Amino acid sequence: MLHRLATSGLLLLAGLVVAAQAKGPRTTIPEEKDRNRHEEFLKIAKAGGVDLLFVGDSITDGWRGGGKAVWDKAFGPFHPANFGIGGDRTEHVIWRMRNGELEGIQPKLVVLMIGTNNGDPAPDVALGIKTILQDIHERCPRAKVLLLGIFPRSEKPDGARMKNDEVNKLISKFQGALELGRVYYLDIGAKFLAADGTLPKDIMPDFLHPNEKGYQIWADAILEKVKQLMQEDSGKPLPSFSPPSAVAKIARIEETISAGKFDSGLKALEKLKEDKDPKTADAAKATLQVIETWKASVDAEIARLKEAGDVVLAADIASAMASTYTGDAAKPYQDQAAELKKDPTYSAGKEYQKLAARPAEQRKDPRFVKLVEAFLKKNPDGFYAKAAQALISAK
Repeated sequence: MLHRLATSGLLLLAGLVVAAQAKGPRTTIPEEKDRNRHEEFLKIAKAGGVDLLFVGDSITDGWRGGGKAVWDKAFGPFHPANFGIGGDRTEHVIWRMRNGELEGIQPKLVVLMIGTNNGDPAPDVALGIKTILQDIHERCPRAKVLLLGIFPRSEKPDGARMKNDEVNKLISKFQGALELGRVYYLDIGAKFLAADGTLPKDIMPDFLHPNEKGYQIWADAILEKVKQLMQEDSGKPLPSFSPPSAVAKIARIEETISAGKFDSGLKALEKLKEDKDPKTADAAKATLQVIETWKASVDAEIARLKEAGDVVLAADIASAMASTYTGDAAKPYQDQAAELKKDPTYSAGKEYQKLAARPAEQRKDPRFVKLVEAFLKKNPDGFYAKAAQALISAK
């Protein structure tokens, strides 16, 4: 026992020394914790084929336990992987991201929730989360991140829950920050709470970790957002309707739109917004507003990608939107895509895509390094230069 205590003390002291020597708070300094689990994740990454990646601590890890049945049903179709480890803090996730867990995969979407185990001040926890977002963006520049607010904990609001709420206010501002990539923030914490603000034991028995009922609430709260974020870059972009309209006629039209019949559904809604039945008319107008909001968000994403320098992805989304709309409504997107493809960096972006598509094993080949170096010689600056450099940078 004394030997174990002494060893633990030395490890803690070593960690404090490293933290003191590094710049920034402890929450931003990589720290190894669970090598065996990390090795498991490296094997998953090496195998590839991951489109949806969950990253976090024991709450995320729990999808393998009490949440497994819910996970399989809700997320199984999206080729998911779960990189959650019990007890992890922000510094542990940073270490994992920098030591190979993103090598070999290019997920379309990363769902991230971390921070409840950090006993640090809220600004430091938020800075740790920001560092993770930067690491993900550096290694997977085209991935989107669904950043979840830290879930509520403790039966009643206490210091720990209040601190997590403070962290959530800070990290909510990360959405839209160009240097962090394609971050979307969502706080679903209220869905776990009773009307009086208490955390029910039949959802989180220990007032921290969800049971199967809690994981079902989680899945239901994010599934539509996950579908939306994963579909916009491939195939035909379509709005999602969650919850569906309470008016059955309008709900059926929403289903038609979600199934890909956008033009006919839009025309039906335009007609029904003048319906004699006020409930039907109001419901049609509400659904049309959802579509307008969705369209505005896609337009903003195209503009953000263009400003960031990823003109290829911006052009891809514009082209996809041109296939969603028809006639005059499609022309602005067609013109936008054509203009983006004329950008001098577009050809560099297409070349970068070919490099990024190489599997992890090929990236270790010296010939791959030479290909990237040749690319950087032709394209020394800009978004694609930084992304290409990350392909060969030491993790």
